[in-house]
Formats: sequence, structure tokens, C-alpha cells
Amino acid sequence: MVDCIQIPRWYENVLGCTFIANYDDFAIVEFSKGPCIDLWKTEDRTTSNFTVKGAPFPTIGIQVEDLDELAAAVIASGVDYEGDGTLYEDEEGNRFFRFFDPNGNMLVAHQLPAEVDDEVEQREA
Repeated sequence: MVDCIQIPRWYENVLGCTFIANYDDFAIVEFSKGPCIDLWKTEDRTTSNFTVKGAPFPTIGIQVEDLDELAAAVIASGVDYEGDGTLYEDEEGNRFFRFFDPNGNMLVAHQLPAEVDDEVEQREA
């Protein structure tokens, strides 16, 4: 990341994160359900991705309540995403969308099936 203001603002505006702090060399954003991410300032061309059989895979995954809304916001922001933007659904009804932030870090967002999400909310209450 080169810009400790612009990139964290993308996380805030597109993914709904909270911009926690800017320390000149790195910035911190926080997801409402999940991790904080430290975004480090560097001139090097690096990402947090890893590869499987040559294809990029994410190291950061987030659970969302409305995957359609998030995917639309990501696509509208102009960043790259996997495939044609169609959301993937597995045999258990979990839905997934893989995309890249403006620096090329791949993330995956997923949405649980409604009945599973209701069970999780009841356990957390």
C-alpha cells in the first residue's frame, strides 16, 4: 500500500469497515464482525495472497449479511474480482464472492444460509 488514507477509505466506503487509525507507515481498519487489518505503507509490489496451482487465494475472509449488496459495491468501486462477478453457492447454501482490494490483496466474502445465520445469532445472544 502506498497511500495510508485512500486505501483505508476504500475499505471504509466499500466494505463498511471502520477507519481506526493512520500512523503514517500503516493504517488500521476494523470489520464490524471480525478482524482488524493493518495496511502497511510500502513501495514494494507485494500482496497478502497465496497461490494454489498458480491461482490466487485469499488470506482474509469476512462474513456478511448481504453478499449481493457487498458484491455490487465492490464491482462498482472498479476493483478486480474473480470471474464475471457471479456469486458462487456451495451444496450447503453458503455463498461466496472473491475480489481484490485496490492494492491487489484478495479477499473472500461469504454469506451463510438464512437458517444457519439465525442459529448463529441465537447462540451469540
